[in-house]
Amino acid sequence: ILRWYGYDAETHEPVDSAQFNDYLNHQRRAYVRIGGTHQFFPQRMLKTVEYSIEETYKGLYQEIRGHLGTAKTTTTQLTYARYGLWHYVKTEKQGIAPYKDLQSAGKNLRGLIRVLLFKRFESSVYAFKRTISRLLNVHKIFLNALDNGTVAAGEEAQQILYEAGNFNENDIDADERDVLDELRKLSESYDIEDFNVKLLRKDIQHDIEVLTQILEPVKKITTVEDAKLQTLKNLLDTEPLRNGKRLIFTRYIDTAEYLYKNLKSEDTDVIYSSNKDKQKIVARFAPNANPEHRQNTDENELNTLIATDVLAEGLNLQDCGMLINYDLHWNPVRLIQRFGRIDRIGSEFDKIHGFNFLPELGIECNLGLQETLRNRIQEIHDTIGEDAAILDNTEQINEEAMYAIYDEDNAQLNLFEDSQETGMSFIEAEEILRQIKRQDPEEYERIENLRDGIRTGIPAATKGTYILCRLGSYQQPCLFDEKGQLLTTDPAEILQRLQCNPELKGKPLPPEHNSRVAKHQKNFAAENKNRTIFSVRQLTRAQRYISKELRLLNSTSKDTETIARLDKAFRLPLTEVIKRDINRLHRQKITGEDLLTELTILYHRHNMADLEKHQRQSGEQSESQARVICSAAFI
Repeated sequence: ILRWYGYDAETHEPVDSAQFNDYLNHQRRAYVRIGGTHQFFPQRMLKTVEYSIEETYKGLYQEIRGHLGTAKTTTTQLTYARYGLWHYVKTEKQGIAPYKDLQSAGKNLRGLIRVLLFKRFESSVYAFKRTISRLLNVHKIFLNALDNGTVAAGEEAQQILYEAGNFNENDIDADERDVLDELRKLSESYDIEDFNVKLLRKDIQHDIEVLTQILEPVKKITTVEDAKLQTLKNLLDTEPLRNGKRLIFTRYIDTAEYLYKNLKSEDTDVIYSSNKDKQKIVARFAPNANPEHRQNTDENELNTLIATDVLAEGLNLQDCGMLINYDLHWNPVRLIQRFGRIDRIGSEFDKIHGFNFLPELGIECNLGLQETLRNRIQEIHDTIGEDAAILDNTEQINEEAMYAIYDEDNAQLNLFEDSQETGMSFIEAEEILRQIKRQDPEEYERIENLRDGIRTGIPAATKGTYILCRLGSYQQPCLFDEKGQLLTTDPAEILQRLQCNPELKGKPLPPEHNSRVAKHQKNFAAENKNRTIFSVRQLTRAQRYISKELRLLNSTSKDTETIARLDKAFRLPLTEVIKRDINRLHRQKITGEDLLTELTILYHRHNMADLEKHQRQSGEQSESQARVICSAAFI
């Protein structure tokens, strides 16, 4: 906005968009004219707040992390049996309803429970303690139901167990009979005779014992002993946080309640639910930015507000210039949304401050930030499992994002919100389509029903050709230079080249366009005729990593035939053993010829030639004809 619509603060002349670095580096200031006033954008300052998670858990951190584990059945780790009931169904019943539905649900549920435990573990002692207490209650009720001849499975049974788990431990006996009666009604389709009850009971009992082992010492940790909480209190008593308004974000309600209880004062409040009068609290915290919601004269103005992400979007809180993220971050978009509450038009601050909490171990106290982050990311992978394909995008850890979030010069974080240098992202492209679907459903339907083969000429500074081909459910965008040489298949780069305004008029196609498209269609069909059709969206993170690295290697290596064979093979639906091996390659960031060697060894070790043959015979490839979806000539 400043680059294209701004005015220089000294000369009051329009900003020269070609000479913008001085403004980016804060050597010069610029403003925009809004409603007859000059509006400046504050400089965003990030600071990492490191605290000892070992001290927070009184030396129990590694022991507890070991209990959470990666769903391996050992004497110390949780088995997560309660969330993987399919594994306890007798073999001859596993493939039939209703048991077959438990397989995918169980895999997703176990992964999500592990992530939930880890995130609450990092969030606060109180949130973790409450979560373990609930799970312990749920497991006890489940075991009791099992002993009474009922397997509590299915979505409705899950809900009842969850609600039962929120009872106070002393109150369970009084309500347990009603809970068991309800579970029995809902679980009639799951015959206990179809389960290996002895093994299931053993693992549930094991998890009860492990959860108890976790809970007992954690219950004894006092607020005074909570190093993370004490770090926050000390931070609030230092500049610039000592004076002025402070907005504290946490992901979890339990943590928000905990912080409010321990920071409570007349000018502090907490909000974590839409049930509370959000506008009233917002007006008390940011009255200047919310004049339409002025507080009552008998209510004091708030200086500290503790909130979950119920407050992270769509609100004006720019009376505040300081924000604290109390939880470990995995997602830059969430952080940007939170910052957007105070980094808004109308802010009178030259600088706004963001403080991000990052747990460290004792052995890391003398390491640099990047090394600490590498250790932290590896610990997360080791705890929740490397391959998080079972989780939705908000649950998956984004390594580049974590480095950006904790990079105090703020430069890396900008990459996640400014596509000018990096190309349009899928998020932006999908958002455009969602807006069209909401605002102009007829136009969306027209787009959805466009025929194959549409084409156009696009005015551009550099000549070239864009072609999107599809074979079965596999599709690949390609960008060629004016001589027909492949430049890139990276969607972000191609989206950037294709991006234009609706008003842009198409140009006549050059004479050679159709022959280039036909040639690529033929090559695409030949190169992919044996490919198992598997959408890019269905590949795991490790598979996408390998495919990307092989494409990079293909441009410099002479062994293109081997690269093509391996790329095709490792895009197939893989066994868990192969997934584990390629997760290791991804985790260790092996690239180049070393990656080629490792993949070749895995290819032969796991006899992947037979896997390819089986996939071809299984008829995965639903179409044999490559289709041209669309094309464009850059003129």
